[in-house]
Amino acid sequence: MKSLIQLAAFGTILFPLVVAETIAATAKAQPQPRSEPISAPHVILNVQRSSGTCPQTIGLWWFILPYEGGAEHTVVANTREFADETNLVSSNNKQFVEFVSPLRSNYASCVGRTRGQEYSFYNAEFKHKKAYFRVDLRKIDASLSLITYKSVVASRPYVRWAIAD
Repeated sequence: MKSLIQLAAFGTILFPLVVAETIAATAKAQPQPRSEPISAPHVILNVQRSSGTCPQTIGLWWFILPYEGGAEHTVVANTREFADETNLVSSNNKQFVEFVSPLRSNYASCVGRTRGQEYSFYNAEFKHKKAYFRVDLRKIDASLSLITYKSVVASRPYVRWAIAD
């Protein structure tokens, strides 16, 4: 009788583990939906070339954290496609920030800009062997918007800004 009780107790421990392992193995076997890598920029700005050899697009990673009455936005521009380094242009303006990147030799002749985009507050301009990436919150129709953080991270422009109703 004592052996039967021990066997029943062992079974109550072992059975849930076997069930959990079966479920986990089944979940692993299910095909995962194919999607873009998380490392790829998900917002694309088209470059309108005036002359020279220009990149066709500029990719942005843009993340939004909404909160009651507004949202915090984080944007990173993928300037690494056409430049090896980026510098923040010094300014105390809380609604405008500019970054400058010396263009690689294959894009040094580029003259062009992004314009007519849905997100006009993000723009880039190519001229004088440099690329200028700008975040201009003065183009947003909102009573309160301001840049809360700006830096260069991994040789890319990084801006965090907030907007409120």
